[in-house]
Amino acid sequence: MARQNQLLSVLATILLILVAIAVYTDKPEKDAADPDAPAQHELFAFDADGAQSLTLQSASGTLSFAKAEGVWKMTAPREIAVEERRVTEIIDRIDGLKVQDKSFDGALKDFGLDEAARVTVTIGTADGKTLTVYVGRDAPAGYRGYVAEKPEGPALLASSRVNELVARTADDFRAKEIWKVSTGTARRIRIEDAGASVVLRKDDHGWWIGDEGPRASSKAIEEWLSRASMLRADSFLDGVDPTTVGVATPTTTLLVEDEAGTHTITLGQGDAAGVAAQTEAGLVRLPAETAELVKVEGWLDETLVPVRRVQLETVALTLGDKSVRYARAESGWTDEKGVETPAGDALLEVLTTAKADRSGEPAVLGATWGTLSLSEGAARNEILTFGQELPTGGRAAQDAAGGPPFRVPAETIAALQATLP
Repeated sequence: MARQNQLLSVLATILLILVAIAVYTDKPEKDAADPDAPAQHELFAFDADGAQSLTLQSASGTLSFAKAEGVWKMTAPREIAVEERRVTEIIDRIDGLKVQDKSFDGALKDFGLDEAARVTVTIGTADGKTLTVYVGRDAPAGYRGYVAEKPEGPALLASSRVNELVARTADDFRAKEIWKVSTGTARRIRIEDAGASVVLRKDDHGWWIGDEGPRASSKAIEEWLSRASMLRADSFLDGVDPTTVGVATPTTTLLVEDEAGTHTITLGQGDAAGVAAQTEAGLVRLPAETAELVKVEGWLDETLVPVRRVQLETVALTLGDKSVRYARAESGWTDEKGVETPAGDALLEVLTTAKADRSGEPAVLGATWGTLSLSEGAARNEILTFGQELPTGGRAAQDAAGGPPFRVPAETIAALQATLP
C-alpha cells in the first residue's frame, strides 16, 4: 500500500510538471480580432527610432533614403529633401508588422510578389542589422497585405497594409515646401507684376508701403505671409526648359526678406490648373490660387493707429482745448489724479475701431489742433498729430512714425471727442 501511494505521488508530480510546461511554454500568437485565424509572429524585432537607412527597390527603379544628424533625406536617384513623415511611417508600419505562420499556395504573381510587381524594402539599423521584406499588393479584404520573407516566397498575410506606403515615386516623397518664409521675422516684401510693383516694409511701429509711404494693413500682410508660407508644390518640373513655361523672363515676382535672408519666387505661365514657378526647391508647378498672392494694390491701413492694449502704459488725447490722460493701474486705468476710471477702457474701445482714410491724403497737415499718444514705455510710442479741417470733412493727421499726412473722417473725430470730458 505504501508503495502504491509512493507511485501515485510520483505520477502526480509528473502531471504537475507537464501542466506547468503546457501553461508556461510560448505558443504561437493568435490574432485577437479573429481567434480562428492562423497563428502569427512578429516580422522584425528592432527599434524604429534606430533606423538609419531605407531602400525601396521595384521594377521602376530604386529609391534610397539615409538619416544624418536626425534628419531623413533621399540619396538616390538623387539627393533631395523629403517629407520625413513619409519615410518614418514606412519604418513604423514595418516595426509592428506581424505575419501569419500559414503560407499561401499559388504563384507569387497572384499576390503581387513576383519580381515585376513587388517592392523590396530594406531597412538598415544603427547596430548594423539589415532587415528585408518583400511587399506585394493589398489583400482584398481587411486592412492587410501580402508579403514574403524571402524572394522565392512563400506569400504570407501581414497584419497591415504596406504597399500603399512603399509603392510611391520619388516625387511622392519629395518635400513640397518651396521656400522657408518666417512669418514672425519677415521685414520686407516686394511684389512685382507686369511692370507694377509694391514694397511693404516693417519697423518697430508696424508695416508701411515703401520707404516713405503710408501705413500698410498689418492684418492683411500677416494673412498674406501666412498663405505664402504655406505654399506647396503640386508637382516638380525637373528637366523642363524654363523658357517653355515663361520662367526664364518672368514678369511676376514675390520676394520676402526675413532673418534668414531673401526668398524669391518667380512666376511663369499659369492656367486653371496651376502656375509654373522658379523657387528655392527648383522649377515647380504651384496651385492656381498662388495668383491671389500677386497683389500690388489694396494694402493701405484703414485703422487710425495700432492699439496694442497689453503693452500700453499710458494713453493721452488732446482735441482743441480738451484733453485726458490715463495710466495703467493694477486693475484698469487711472486719470491724471490717480483715480481709477473706466474712461480709459472706453477711449481704447473707440481707438480700436477708429478709421482713417489714407487713399486721398491731404497735401499738408496744417496748424496743430490735437494729439494722440499711446505709450508702451521705453519700448515704443505711437503719436498722431491732428491738423486742419478739410473741405471734404474730417481733419488732416500725420503719424510721427512715418508716412505723409492723411484724412481722419468726421465720424472718427466725433467719436474721439465724445470720450473727452
